[in-house]
Order: sequence, then structure tokens, then C-alpha cells
Amino acid sequence: MNQATHQALPAGLDLDDRSPTVFGWVFALLGSGGLLLFWVMGTIGLQRGDAGTLMWLELEGVWRTLFLSYPFVFIAFVLIGGVLVALRRDLESIGAVGTPLALAVLYYFALIYVRPV
Repeated sequence: MNQATHQALPAGLDLDDRSPTVFGWVFALLGSGGLLLFWVMGTIGLQRGDAGTLMWLELEGVWRTLFLSYPFVFIAFVLIGGVLVALRRDLESIGAVGTPLALAVLYYFALIYVRPV
């Protein structure tokens, strides 16, 4: 008859630590990556001259630069998140990957309340 034996994991290795990190990354990438998809559609419309509200906003100067910098911000924070995962800083990596979405919300509020019309 077979007997089940319990083998302890090596010290410092807990498999349960990585599961929440994976789920956190998935949800953070869904938000930030989904926003990137809409950014691409808006930028194509902006370049073609038929972007609707984006054309109406008439983004110029630093506001247009901030709008066009989103993919670079996204890539930079995903790379930072990857480095943090490699350093076993799981919670910080989830925060880093979700940061572009939070910055986009701040940009939106700045467009509404700070930008001169």
C-alpha cells in the first residue's frame, strides 16, 4: 500500500507567494494594456484628423507630449515591474505595473481641472 509523505519545501521557498503576484500582474496589465489599446486607436484617429473628442481638446505643447508618451511610460513600468519580480519584491512589482493606469487617470483630471481652455 502506498503512503503519502510530506516533504517540506526548502527554506525561503513558498509557492503561495507567487500566486497573488501572477493575479495582480494579470489585472494590472489588463487595465494598463487595455488603456494602451484605446491610446493606439485615439492616436491613429488624431493623426488622421478624425479623433472626435481628441481633436476637440486641441492638445498642444506639454499636454500633447504627455499624451503621446503613454506607450513609453507603459513599457518602462512593465520593465521596472519585471526587475522587481526578479528581486522578489512582488507587491511593489504589481504597483509598478499598475502605475501607468493611475498616471492616466491623473492626466485626465489635469486635463479637466488644470489645463487652460
